[in-house]
Formats: sequence, structure tokens, C-alpha cells
Amino acid sequence: MIAMDEYEKVFQTVTSVVLGRKLAGHADYERWLTRQVSSMGKARSVMSGKPVIFPEFEFFNAITHKMLTLEEAYEVAGKKHLSEEQVRGLSLANAAETLKDISITTPETIMGTCSMIKECAMYYDSTICYKSALMNTTKGSLYTYWPRHSEYVLGCHYAFSCNFCIRCFYSENLTRCFEVSDSANCSDCYFCYNCENLQDSMFCFNTKSKKHAIANVELPREKYKEIKQKVLDSIVKKLEKDKTLDASIFSLS
Repeated sequence: MIAMDEYEKVFQTVTSVVLGRKLAGHADYERWLTRQVSSMGKARSVMSGKPVIFPEFEFFNAITHKMLTLEEAYEVAGKKHLSEEQVRGLSLANAAETLKDISITTPETIMGTCSMIKECAMYYDSTICYKSALMNTTKGSLYTYWPRHSEYVLGCHYAFSCNFCIRCFYSENLTRCFEVSDSANCSDCYFCYNCENLQDSMFCFNTKSKKHAIANVELPREKYKEIKQKVLDSIVKKLEKDKTLDASIFSLS
């Protein structure tokens, strides 16, 4: 039986809403959910050896040998300083050596009120997040990179003002979407790219303001629902069996 912690509850709730049937065991789907999602780097504190997690930015990758935890940065490193003699003798030629004891720093940033955050990097006013980075006013984020003002997102990358989404990318204001990228103001969409203002649509590309559309062609509501159910049944069956899905918006676009 899958342990029902808060992260698992998020996973089961989102899959139930988006796919019509809840999946269980979010850890089994991590490899699939994190495909095309920026990863987080891991380093060891130069002071204590404690783990430090950071977003994979070029700047952070270059200073992994100088990282500390947030507590160490404020409580210990931040109180260090150069002597007056060292300051007077400081030059560009000797700066790296002279500053080495105070130039250590932390990539960890935590602001606002946060709770139930596990294995995450850089977050603000967020709750119930797991293995995610750069969360800003976000609730219920698993395996996601840079969710902002979003709730209940799984395996997303740059999801701004999105709710109940699975594997959505570079998008804004999506609701109940699956494998959608570079789109805005869409709801109940699956495998769509570069779209705006779509509702209840699938496999649409470079289009806008459609409803009950498949491949950019609008269908009668009942016909669309019939096809959608077959597609969702196929997706769920594949995910339950293999814990992954070969098709993605990137393999289709």
C-alpha cells in the first residue's frame, strides 16, 4: 500500500483530475515526470559537508566548491571579515586568495511563509512541495522547475499561474492540462503546442480560440468526448503498466 503523505495526496489528486483516474506512487513516476524538466544540482557544504541543493544555473554550477547551507551562511560565514591590514593590501592579483574565507556563500533562498517543503531549492511563500525548484507562491508542486502562483503541478517547467497540470512547459494560465507547451489561457487540453484560449482540445498546434478541437479541427461535443475518453484510457493504461509514456508534446511537435 502506498503511504499517503501530503506529497502522495497531491500526486493522486492531480492525476485523478487530469487523467480521470488516480495513479499511485509518485516516486515510481519520477523519471517520466522529470523528462525535459531542468534538474537540481547537489553539492556539499565546504564547512560541514551537509547537502546543499541548488537550481542548475551556470552561476551556481561554477561555485559548487564554495557553497554553504543557509544557516551556515548567516550564522557563521556572514560574521567573518578581513582585517584592516588585509583590506589595505587587497588587489585584483591577490583577491581570490585573500577573500577565500569570506567569499563562500549559499544558493539557498527561503522567504515568506513556507511549510512541508522537501528536497527543494529556492522558494517563497510555498507549501507541500517536493523535489522542485524556484517555487513562488505555489502549493502542491512535485518534480517541477519554476512554478509561480501555481497549484497542484507535476513535472512542469516554467508554469506560471497554472493549476492541476501534468508535464506542461513554458506556459501561463493553464488549467487541467497535460503535455502542453508554449501556450496560454487554455483549459482541459492535451498534447497542445503554441496555443491560446483553447478549451477541451487535443493535439492542436499554433492555433487559438477553439473548443472541442482535435488537430485544430472543432468537433461536435459528444464526438470529442468519445475520442478523448479513448485517449485517456490508453494513457492511464500505459502509465499504470510502465510508469512512463513514450509520447510527449516534444516528440509530437
